[in-house]
Amino acid sequence: MDPLKPYKIGFTGLSEGNHRFLFDIGADFFSCFHESEVGESAVGLDLNLEKRSNMLVLDFVFKGWLALTCGRCLSDYHEPVDYAERLYVKFGEDYIEESEDVVVIPFTESHFDIAHYIYEFIHLHLPLRRVHPEISETGCDKEMLNRLTEHQPENMKTKGTEPPEDSPFNILKGIRFDKEN
Repeated sequence: MDPLKPYKIGFTGLSEGNHRFLFDIGADFFSCFHESEVGESAVGLDLNLEKRSNMLVLDFVFKGWLALTCGRCLSDYHEPVDYAERLYVKFGEDYIEESEDVVVIPFTESHFDIAHYIYEFIHLHLPLRRVHPEISETGCDKEMLNRLTEHQPENMKTKGTEPPEDSPFNILKGIRFDKEN
């Protein structure tokens, strides 16, 4: 059985107006996408589909958490999810993506597959810098941080903004610039 089948929404039998769909997006969803950076997750999707005579308007509301790997200590942490996206689906001759939020599908289609859009929306909202939140009680793995500190080169262990004494930038400290009027 296709694990992504529930995400193919049949819209031909729906009356015009608003229709609500609820989905639980977990690890089984992300395992269908080999390039996914998300493993374990608990994300609820509240999808409102507004059917109009000439188009569909899909409002996605995501709430929950994703398990991501901390870039500092390499342990997993829960990244909160709370955002909304909108997608317009128009009808035409061929399948065309007009823009990032407008898609044209053939008149002959009876279902619209939202799985790829769910995947994209979630991954586009992933933070670039993935570390435990500083206010988190669990925080980074202390043992791993201690190991990293032990294996750091000596010149990186110095704290502060001053360059080391053997730095070529220390020569620049002696240069004087006199302003001429």
